[in-house]
Amino acid sequence: MSRSDAGEPQETSPSQPALESTSPLEWVIAAIGGLLVVAAIAYMVVFAIAEPERPPAVTLSVTSVTTTPGGYLVSFRVANAGGATAAALQVSGELREGGAVVETSAVTIDYLPQQSEREGGLVFTRDPEDLTLSLRVEGYSEP
Repeated sequence: MSRSDAGEPQETSPSQPALESTSPLEWVIAAIGGLLVVAAIAYMVVFAIAEPERPPAVTLSVTSVTTTPGGYLVSFRVANAGGATAAALQVSGELREGGAVVETSAVTIDYLPQQSEREGGLVFTRDPEDLTLSLRVEGYSEP
């Protein structure tokens, strides 16, 4: 009869560690993690189905005009209240005097996600405070 048949405990070799069972706490933590993953996936699926596709809705507002060594910096905030992201968003500004355009400046906002804001600036050589300033969005691309 071999040693294992005799009812004596088997010895483990140093190269084979004894197997430990999973503790109840580990099972609880694994279950919570699994539920969080399932909930995140369910949220994304419901959001994708329920949210209608809306284009970007971009608005501009001037936040300040500052004198710099290179001219005048017109700082602005651009907001996207729409349901899609705008990439390569072109913002331009014009300075007018008596209806005639005397200077223009433009900038590209690389990425404007939905429901977000970014800040930027346009540089002019003439003082925007003395002229009529207008900003507008010229266009964007889909990312």
